Amino acid sequence: MKIKKILAFCLTGMAAVLSAGCSNVVWAEGDGTQEEIEVRRVASNRLEAILEEGEITIGISPDYAPFAFLVQADGEEGHSLGGSDVELGKYIAAQLGVEADFCEMEFEDALNAVSEKEVDLVLLGMLPEADRKTRMDFTDVYYEPGKQVVLMQEKQAESIKTLEDLEGKTVAAQYGSLQAQLAVEQLPGSYLELTDHASGAVLELRMGTVDGAVLDETVAKEAASEYTGLTILEDAFTYTSRGIVGGVVQGEEELLNRINEILAGVLEENRYLNWLDEATSLARAS
Repeated sequence: MKIKKILAFCLTGMAAVLSAGCSNVVWAEGDGTQEEIEVRRVASNRLEAILEEGEITIGISPDYAPFAFLVQADGEEGHSLGGSDVELGKYIAAQLGVEADFCEMEFEDALNAVSEKEVDLVLLGMLPEADRKTRMDFTDVYYEPGKQVVLMQEKQAESIKTLEDLEGKTVAAQYGSLQAQLAVEQLPGSYLELTDHASGAVLELRMGTVDGAVLDETVAKEAASEYTGLTILEDAFTYTSRGIVGGVVQGEEELLNRINEILAGVLEENRYLNWLDEATSLARAS
């Protein structure tokens, strides 16, 4: 399979670095021997620091509706954040009794931010890949992804009925995503275009530069309902879900354990699926 990375044509101008409100978080150890470091918090652990300051910084990549996306206010400048991961972040903050400070950034920048302790937590619709485990501690699973599918144009439905029919054709998927991995593994005879965002894969499909966009079924259904002329290939990928996790700064057991306690309540009360349904409706209306 040939792989070529391209830039997505939407959501341009997304900050690739931390927003102004997301400053580096460090604290002095013991007797304060790190005086040369600008200290923002002085606490025995990160959870204590969050509680003392009244704020948890959350890295998020708002490019993947309905999980995280930008919501433009009618007749107003700027935007707000929407999505099930955004609601989860707000809920975690509320349960801690603090404010949620969301830091908008690209996916890879968010991974770097939590690795370098620039944010407390990342919520990215992230799979627990082994290489990521070396950079952060994973939370418990908070969402099991659905089917992974190919979105295509309706006019190609007669000629593309199975995944095998995509041999020799071009498909798009988000860089570093589960969908890109499945395309490599299960579409070896296809050409893969990598985009920076899932929405970029949909745009490539709408422009006719690719024959299919590999997406989570929830995202694919949202795109098919928003844009005319698109349909989902019935033949889905073979995939055993490992679940979606969050990422916490390594070694912060108190914070990780507290977040996992909160996630247990979220799952027990079916909150995340409700947020996902609400976010899907909001994304469709935005």
